[in-house]
Amino acid sequence: MAKKQRSEPDVLFAGRAPGVLAVVMLLSAVGLAYEVALTRLFSLMFEYHYVFLIVSISVAGLGVGAALATLFLRQRDTPLDWSDLANGTLLIALLLVGTMAVLLTLSSASLKIVALTAAVLPFIGIGFVNSALFARFAEAGGTLYAADLLGGAVGIAAVLGLVTWLGAFVTLGALGVVCALAALILAWIGGARRLQTGAAGAAAVLAVLLALNAWGNWLAFSPADLDDTPPDKTMMTVLQDPDARLVETQWSPFARLDVVETSDEAVRYVFTDAGAGSIMVGYDGDDQDVAWLKNEIAYLPFTIAPEATQNVLILGSGAGKDVLMAHLTGAESITAVEINPQMIDLTRDYGSYNGDIYDLPGVRTVAMDGRNFVDRTGEQFDLIYANLVYSQAATPGTSALAENYVYTQEALHSYWDRLSDDGRIAFVAHHGIEGMRLVVGALQMLQDEGYSLQEALEHVALASLTYGDAQAKTSVVIVMRQPWSGDLVNQFVTAAHNRQTGVLYIPIYQETGFDALELGAMTLDEFIRDNQEEGYDYTPTTDNWPFFYQYQEGLPAQVSDLLFISLILAGAYLSWAIFFFVRRDGGQWKRAAITPYFALLGAAFLLVETPLIQRFNLLLGQPSSSLIVVIGALLAGGGLGSFLSSRLGLMRLPRFAPLAALGVAVLVALSLVIYPALIDAALPWSFGARVAVTVIALLPLGLLMGVPFPSGLRVASAADPRGVSAFWGANAILSVVGTALAMALAVKFGFAVTLLTGAVLYALAALLAYVTWPRVLAR
Repeated sequence: MAKKQRSEPDVLFAGRAPGVLAVVMLLSAVGLAYEVALTRLFSLMFEYHYVFLIVSISVAGLGVGAALATLFLRQRDTPLDWSDLANGTLLIALLLVGTMAVLLTLSSASLKIVALTAAVLPFIGIGFVNSALFARFAEAGGTLYAADLLGGAVGIAAVLGLVTWLGAFVTLGALGVVCALAALILAWIGGARRLQTGAAGAAAVLAVLLALNAWGNWLAFSPADLDDTPPDKTMMTVLQDPDARLVETQWSPFARLDVVETSDEAVRYVFTDAGAGSIMVGYDGDDQDVAWLKNEIAYLPFTIAPEATQNVLILGSGAGKDVLMAHLTGAESITAVEINPQMIDLTRDYGSYNGDIYDLPGVRTVAMDGRNFVDRTGEQFDLIYANLVYSQAATPGTSALAENYVYTQEALHSYWDRLSDDGRIAFVAHHGIEGMRLVVGALQMLQDEGYSLQEALEHVALASLTYGDAQAKTSVVIVMRQPWSGDLVNQFVTAAHNRQTGVLYIPIYQETGFDALELGAMTLDEFIRDNQEEGYDYTPTTDNWPFFYQYQEGLPAQVSDLLFISLILAGAYLSWAIFFFVRRDGGQWKRAAITPYFALLGAAFLLVETPLIQRFNLLLGQPSSSLIVVIGALLAGGGLGSFLSSRLGLMRLPRFAPLAALGVAVLVALSLVIYPALIDAALPWSFGARVAVTVIALLPLGLLMGVPFPSGLRVASAADPRGVSAFWGANAILSVVGTALAMALAVKFGFAVTLLTGAVLYALAALLAYVTWPRVLAR
């Protein structure tokens, strides 16, 4: 039998495989790292909810770049040469540096279009070069996609270190250096001496400039110079005071932290992404000097039976103010749990100012998500205290809303189990609406624990400030392990009135507003429905639907906007890909049959990935850890699956790839049962063991998810070799739809429905491939 001749692209790739794979890995790493860095930057400059809108639209630039590559390739009879690819990659480096410069010098937060335009250009460049490489070596699509996924895994891990080391702005410059090195590799492959010199020079110049910046810090962002900042960026407002001064800035994978001094020497402010402010109190060991803290509404929970409050758990301890209040109560043991380890380190750095609050006798500090800690500990507490737990720190791959597992029904059950016989849970909320939602959630939890509604009402209380804006009237919710006694009611009411706080509900003293519940004339569900008709949703949140701050009906405007814009972009792109720029040799039906397949995969991947990050965050206890481990495991598994699929012959793919896609759908459906049980079982284990469990649980899923896309590229190459870039772009741009759809479905129906929708899309992709691929490959 005659030996099969290898095609020209196969031979070309075999001779340059190490260099091509290195470039694909580097560009993939840069793309994902750039997305993370943008999230950090926009979280600082814009409203929390708009971060996802801007970043997601920017990522759509990958699809635009692929479309441009398709148009460019159809203008010529040969693929892009190495010089073109090297020049394109070098341009990406310059665009990254340009984006850094634009964002550093942005004069107003209202210039979102300027920021978006600057942000999208590097993505367009990455989409152009990467899709062109995939088009040129489509027959090696499995190997290329493996490199692409592994590069993404490296990028997500590396960028978190870069942001901590350099800050998010300078990280863009560092990514520019990486792109310049990728351009050097392409120039070397093509033997373009002058381009090699130019790329090496660009990399060297950028590296020197970054080194000089580390010494002189001239690439510094000045928050005080940014005008028209949104209301939730309170640091910018504070800095308008002539006496206010920015003392220190630290970047971390979780957020940017800023320490601000004002004319009030008694306190300093630590802001997270310029928004959520934590107070650091000046303390020299003299309790009398900080006795003013006892007059605040936030101290109200500590006034209840202080002599019996010896073991206190603080959730979201921030810069230590809540720990100091617990100390003033006389508590013997204080456990301070803070999700951001850098916040703890920064507070300790200012120990000479705050009296080493985190290292006082009896204080134990834990860097972990509060909910994760409670689920893992076996201790009993007299008081579990959560004061305005709201990080406002955006994380790539999560929903556009500030989902919070501290307030879910599962969390309330965990707190209840961790209370001592006479213990209590206390929440400080931003306003009465949040307070009411917490009361309703507590009543639901108590009913699930076996109490009647009337009995449950004997355990709760709600108080709120009597002055100020209705949207800023701080509220306090108390959930008592034992029913309120007359003495404790009198004690609480007196303490509340002394702090200009009105008691909205407490048994015996004030029951107005809950009369129908007390009398049994209305169920809790009916109470919730009546308030929904008035515009407020008090439905208790769950781990599946943790959107505590989403208390109005319908989708948030930013989610609706992103969904609408992404659907318009996707519709326009798919229309173009299917009906225009097709070959006149009868290949139109082939393109029409293949393009939706890539679109389904692009949306489905994000519909699966987003809920999984959320779900395993409960196990790992850190958003940055969850991001690295979940995405890293999926990408690493996907890289292995892609590589294995590349070993199969082309004619075997119409059976193998649909089975893999169907396998993803089945595993995702099973994960709804398996993963929660696995997480519950693994919670008590060490961090290393929990990471291992996460990786082992996700690798099989990632392996199967890595098969459908590269297999489709190989089939697409057989159908329309010069249309591969368009197919690659369809996958990229539909990932934006997947992001928006994941947000919308999660907010409306919960993460389980989001996962199931992703499973359905994978099943549809399997069916489409099974039906159409044999005809596409038929000669």
